[in-house]
Amino acid sequence: MLSSILTPAVRGSRAGTPRLAWWRLALLYSLGTVAAATAAGGVLTTGAWALRRLGYEPWRWAYVAAVLIALAYIPRLLGWTRFPPLIQSTRQVPREWAYAYPPWGTALLFGLGLGSGFYTRIGVPTFYMLVVWPFLAPAFLPPVLIWSSYGLARSGNVWWLAYTAPLEDPLKQATRITTALMQRVKWLRGANAALLIAVAAWLMAVRSSG
Repeated sequence: MLSSILTPAVRGSRAGTPRLAWWRLALLYSLGTVAAATAAGGVLTTGAWALRRLGYEPWRWAYVAAVLIALAYIPRLLGWTRFPPLIQSTRQVPREWAYAYPPWGTALLFGLGLGSGFYTRIGVPTFYMLVVWPFLAPAFLPPVLIWSSYGLARSGNVWWLAYTAPLEDPLKQATRITTALMQRVKWLRGANAALLIAVAAWLMAVRSSG
């Protein structure tokens, strides 16, 4: 799936693909991921704003949800248990897009499809904190910017592939990147556990001081 975004090579061009063309595809993919994530953040933040306008206080239940998420998933991230499972979508953008559309269209569509995180596999439960955050924050712009940053971060692996993969075949490099990430799963889970602990501690401190 990762190599499919660099469609000229996937389509089997024997002449090789200029590196600049891959950078352009990575840029289009980034634009797609940022647009999708920003839209998701905007919808969530608008929903929180609408609830406040109606006289509700969404931060109350969002606070409880955030604390429960942290407490429920920290043991899983630390490797103490395999429960609770991650609630997520297992759908992926169709690989056929790499052949059905021109390269620029494929890159953009992949970015739009994967950028928000709602229509692909969720690897860590900190994503749920991202969903809850707009209902905790009193302002509109910061949550949207955080979601935009999340979308940009989701395109980092494609940029790395575009810079490092052999022009004749990006698949081997994509496999190496995926393998390297899988070998660091324990570290990734530990880092996310630390983040959840920090968020939970911060929320409880804010609640106590309020």
